[in-house]
Amino acid sequence: MAPSSLIQKAEGLNFDIDTYTNPYTPPSPLSRFPTWISRFLGYRREKKPDIGNVLGAVWSCVGTFCGLAVVAAVFNTSEWIQRHHPPALIASFGASAILEYNAIRSPLSQPRNMFFGHILSALVGVSITKLFLLHPGFEHLKWLAGAISCGAASALMLLTGTVHPPGGASAVLAATSPEITDMGWWFVVLVAWGTTLMLMVGLAMNNVQRQFPMYWWTPVDLRQLQRARKDSDLETGEKRSNSSGLGNGSKEEEEQEEEQEVKEEKEQEEERNEMISISASGIRIPEDVTLSAEEESVLRELRGRLRKMGEDEEVEGCNVERASSSRCSTMVQSRNGSRRSETGIPPS
Repeated sequence: MAPSSLIQKAEGLNFDIDTYTNPYTPPSPLSRFPTWISRFLGYRREKKPDIGNVLGAVWSCVGTFCGLAVVAAVFNTSEWIQRHHPPALIASFGASAILEYNAIRSPLSQPRNMFFGHILSALVGVSITKLFLLHPGFEHLKWLAGAISCGAASALMLLTGTVHPPGGASAVLAATSPEITDMGWWFVVLVAWGTTLMLMVGLAMNNVQRQFPMYWWTPVDLRQLQRARKDSDLETGEKRSNSSGLGNGSKEEEEQEEEQEVKEEKEQEEERNEMISISASGIRIPEDVTLSAEEESVLRELRGRLRKMGEDEEVEGCNVERASSSRCSTMVQSRNGSRRSETGIPPS
């Protein structure tokens, strides 16, 4: 296969992890929580419009200060953290603060992206750095480890739907910052703990007059998606059962079809018994219908017209039959109460 065709084929490739995870991701339960709780978890019955940028700037400043101050205070006062000699503040958290407390409506700022973007990038950075540390000349190659770490983290974030630009900085720091390189896998733990603290501050600060997050995992309506999936599965199951039944020649279906045919024949017979029919060979009326002389005359006249139109069978006299549910009677009662002969209405 030519390289150009391979490139064209690759241009159409697309991997969306949400296609595989959304059908099994539970819908958000926030609507069931009390308002005073759900409000600070980002839930609103109706989407709240954003505030003006002047007030937004105030809350961005306050949120950024509080978020970074909390993280730095915890890192610098915890004995178990200080045991690993971390920096006073991980630099990539500064970039995250701009997204989380300023551009709070951006998909890059949502909890899924912030949390997993940082953690995946830290994992990639530490893993690649560990491999480079096996080389005796690591100090001269750390720049290469940082570049590879950032590139790999960027690709992984894109494929997992967790793009968070500050995560790239976390990957670079794992390879290029001596303090963080010495921490090893503990750096991943600190990143997870730091992003959790920043998220908690963001929930408190950003929901006073604004709304954050816009969603926790995906902007897709998971309830509607799962309902559509269930309906699709039901339709598929019905089609399979129908095709299976046809292939096996189900006896039950055959019996149902026969019963339906018998029922339709009975209904048609009942309809015929309730109709007045005229043909060249006779007249048929329901059993409970009484005819006057004038009506009999009209029927004879109509029958005569049919005979003149060239019916094949010429029958002398016109038989007026009375139809019941089980048989047709040819006895016709005259106006004066006497019974006619079985030949029906006498010919005109």
